[in-house]
Amino acid sequence: MSAEPELHIAGVLVHVRPPAQDAACQAIAALPEAEVAQAGDNGRVVVVVEAPSGHAVMQVIDRIRAVPGVLDVALVYQHAEPAAAMNEPIQ
Repeated sequence: MSAEPELHIAGVLVHVRPPAQDAACQAIAALPEAEVAQAGDNGRVVVVVEAPSGHAVMQVIDRIRAVPGVLDVALVYQHAEPAAAMNEPIQ
């Protein structure tokens, strides 16, 4: 019996060398599971990651960590729920 598909949503704080911030944000935004939610002018970037498992979230974080100019990546928040719940109306 297979488990019901899940959706994991994670908030990630990325610290980037300021001179490399624009290029790093473009590289991160090019990842299909990642969205740059906010970027300050001080090298701090907030990224939202959506993936089918916690393991997949960590793989995306590793790919972000490998982007040139990235100094550190911190998982700040992670939420998981059945993928079908995303199609349910909010009351």
